[in-house]
Amino acid sequence: MNTQLRIGKTYRSQLPYVVLLPAFFAGFSFLYNPFGMKDYYQIGGMGFGFHFIMLTCILLAVLAITRLIFSALYRHIPFRWWHYLVWCFGEVFVSSLFFALYTTLFYGGEHSYFVVFPSCFKFVLLILIYPYLFLCLLQIIRNKEADLHTTPSDSLVKFFDEHKRLKLTIDPSAIICIQADANYVNIRYMDAERVKEFLLRASMKSVENTVSGHGLVRCHRSFFINPRYVKMLSKNKEGMITAQLLLPEMDAIPVSKQFFQQLSELL
Repeated sequence: MNTQLRIGKTYRSQLPYVVLLPAFFAGFSFLYNPFGMKDYYQIGGMGFGFHFIMLTCILLAVLAITRLIFSALYRHIPFRWWHYLVWCFGEVFVSSLFFALYTTLFYGGEHSYFVVFPSCFKFVLLILIYPYLFLCLLQIIRNKEADLHTTPSDSLVKFFDEHKRLKLTIDPSAIICIQADANYVNIRYMDAERVKEFLLRASMKSVENTVSGHGLVRCHRSFFINPRYVKMLSKNKEGMITAQLLLPEMDAIPVSKQFFQQLSELL
């Protein structure tokens, strides 16, 4: 539950949620009439079919917007699975708010908004819980399959000192940045939600081939950086570019103009 979320960060990867959830809602409601919905929506002189087309469109619009916001935030915020489950519940809640507004308008004042809302929340939650769980389980299975096809030697970064002695083996996703420090490189990484450092006697050139194959990129002659920890890139009046990190305890990292374009494309 507290593990790092690993799903697609692009809006395109979120489209299955935008399309499949409304489709399931419409199909399940028409076929099974869950919780007496067909009787509940015989209102306003319109038949059941009209109302469920409208409710499906409302759900589609809500998910299109919420998934767009999610994909934008996920590029900059290291979500965990429990964060994601809260987000899914939030989508159900927001959809219920709009369902209740729509339903109240067609009841013509016969029922107040707060009387209608619990029923709408029940409909949305108890119907959509099935496709939400299915899609989440499908993503977990995909992550497990990817882990099985990745050998430990490929998935971990191994750092050797100047005498070719192994000094540090670490998950690349935990590395925040690497900084040159005289005859050493200072490796900053996350360990149990805390930033730690490891000083390795090696040169930036000697570790470049190692880290470049694990997602870290050069942003300055003295720095490698992990793009997943970058919050934003900013430029001051003098034209100096810095990378602001998601970790408040970490100082901003300088970015050279020659590396700016490459780094910005990865964010």
